[in-house]
Amino acid sequence: MPTQLFKLSELADVRSGYTFRGALEHDPFGDVRVLQIKDLRQNAAIEPNMLIAVTWDARTAPPLLQPNDIAVIARGDSNKAVLYAGEQSVVATSQFFIITARRSEILPAYLCWLINLPQSQRSLERNGSAIQAIGKASLMDMQIPLPSLATQQKLIALQAVWDEEDALIARLQTNKEQMLQGIYQHLIKA
Repeated sequence: MPTQLFKLSELADVRSGYTFRGALEHDPFGDVRVLQIKDLRQNAAIEPNMLIAVTWDARTAPPLLQPNDIAVIARGDSNKAVLYAGEQSVVATSQFFIITARRSEILPAYLCWLINLPQSQRSLERNGSAIQAIGKASLMDMQIPLPSLATQQKLIALQAVWDEEDALIARLQTNKEQMLQGIYQHLIKA
């Protein structure tokens, strides 16, 4: 049976991140962490302890990320999607779209993986916006293949193995460079 296609808007809710007024200053006693694009440039995950903290104005409830929400960079040279798995109070800035899966037939991790695929990134670009900024309508119209939950889990597991392999290769390369530098230094001193 062929995999059925859905628009993202049929499977999930999409909202914009929060628009902060003025520059964000770190408050060591702040009660809410703030996710900005710069926080995901070097990291593949949202690390709340590495985010700046702010004290939230008590007049409104903060629009917090919930576990399994997906933050998609809306502006910049990469429209990376990242799954939020934490429990801390984190608010994403308006530089992000927040996707919340609303149907049990789709795993948030699968949806995040799918958005990050090169062909998905190209479809966002092709849907009328330059990769510099994606529109909410383009994101909501993205075509999402919906295989069985078992297939979604296999795809996620396969990606995890590939990511682990990439990390091991990077560590091996670093070790090789360090060994070569040690050998060079030893030979120069000899």
